[in-house]
Amino acid sequence: MEAIWIALIVFLVLVAVALVVGGGLFLFLRFRAGEPIRIPLRFLLRLYMHVVIIAGLLLLTQGFSGLLRAGLAGAAGKDFSYYPAYVGGFPGREPRPVEPLELKERRDLTPEELEKLSQIETERQKEELERQREAQRKGLDRALKEGLIEGVSFAIIGAIIWAVHLLGRRWLETDEERESLLNRIYLILIVVIFGIITIVNLPQAVFESFRFYLLDPLDEFNRSSPPGGKLALSIVALPIWITYLLGTIRAVRRGA
Repeated sequence: MEAIWIALIVFLVLVAVALVVGGGLFLFLRFRAGEPIRIPLRFLLRLYMHVVIIAGLLLLTQGFSGLLRAGLAGAAGKDFSYYPAYVGGFPGREPRPVEPLELKERRDLTPEELEKLSQIETERQKEELERQREAQRKGLDRALKEGLIEGVSFAIIGAIIWAVHLLGRRWLETDEERESLLNRIYLILIVVIFGIITIVNLPQAVFESFRFYLLDPLDEFNRSSPPGGKLALSIVALPIWITYLLGTIRAVRRGA
């Protein structure tokens, strides 16, 4: 599973837990004090805006990292970013007929027939190797196209969700609400989420990139993990993490 989806799931679980715990505590205190239980619609709308802004930002990050991953594939090779997709058989490739020599026992063959059989087997191995290379080439082409489609789709959808809710939040909130506890929790959540994404993926991406270029593959058709995906995600997540970290530090200094 992509790290971005793990982060999104963890974020949603944390939000759900926080809502259950916070809501339970709020109801308990209200009930104990004998006060009427009313949750302001404005607060719920602001909470919704913050949650969806983070979700949209994660989708936008996934889209941009998918596009950057495709760009890295174009610059460093498709196998730098992708595993070959399965493309099935190749139309027009008829199975080669079995030679009579292949049906005989080796002990019954003459030296001349053994030599001819060896040539036949060598040719078959070359043909099979060529088929595997062709399948890998077509699979990488398919993986690149799917990656581009995914990147464009997620970038557009994420940008729309993020931008609409960000503008809605700015239009809704007052200056006092922008300095509220809810906004500071929102900033801290983004810093934590993107910090974890960057810290987890960047060291692995650097290591796998060096391994990809400095070490020869053990198998032509079973290379180590393509580093392009983690590297692209790290490159996209890093500036978001730094930007919101600086914003959080400024918010804390203003409230100090």
